[in-house]
Formats: sequence, structure tokens, C-alpha cells
Amino acid sequence: MPSTDRGVGTLGKLVLGTVVVVAALVVATVVLAFLQNLLAALLGLLVTVLLFGGGAYLVYRLVSLIASDETEPEDPIESAGGATTEPTDSVDRLTERYKRGELTDEEFERRLEAEMSDIDQEVADLEAELE
Repeated sequence: MPSTDRGVGTLGKLVLGTVVVVAALVVATVVLAFLQNLLAALLGLLVTVLLFGGGAYLVYRLVSLIASDETEPEDPIESAGGATTEPTDSVDRLTERYKRGELTDEEFERRLEAEMSDIDQEVADLEAELE
């Protein structure tokens, strides 16, 4: 028998093995408790961030909803109460007059062709200047 085993009997080996197992269980318990607390802290932080972020987003949406004028329609025709805004293009003006019934079909087509030929002439003049 080696010299270290002589003084320790079977009972001593059993006690020493028990102490090692208990120490290992204590260390494992401490490590698991630390990891559990870390996970709980991270989940708590996540929930807090989500609650405050959600609350801030709701406040932002409410303020933007109150600040924006929801009664004003996006369509310029609707915003004028059914009346159209003043068109800036001559073709648009002709189209608006036709829609209001101020021009007959033939008159609208004749004037539209005249406007289109004027536009074609302007394009041709611009192309000639560029060359």
C-alpha cells in the first residue's frame, strides 16, 4: 500500500469522496444560481425597454395624430370642396373646361390638337436650338 493510503481507511475515503461531491454540487448550484439571476435580470431589462419603448411610441403616434389635420383630404380636388384648383398647364385648363361642360366634344378635340401642335412646335424649336 502506498504511504498516503495507509492512514486513510475505507471510512476516510468515503468521507473524502462525499466532501468532494458536496463541494462540486455547491459550486454547480452557485453557478446555476448566478446564470439564473443573470437571465432574470436580462429579461427584466428587455421587458422594461419594451414597455417604455411601446409607451413612447404610443405617445408619439397620439401626438402626431393630434398634430396632423386629419380633416384635410389629400386630394386637391376634394380639398376645394369639389372644385378644382387652377390648372397651370394649357392642356389641363382645356380638360377642366371640358369636364365642366364649357366645351363640346368637337371644340375640345380641336383645341387640344391645336395645343398639342403648339407643344410639338416648341419641342422642335428646343431640339433645333440644342443642335
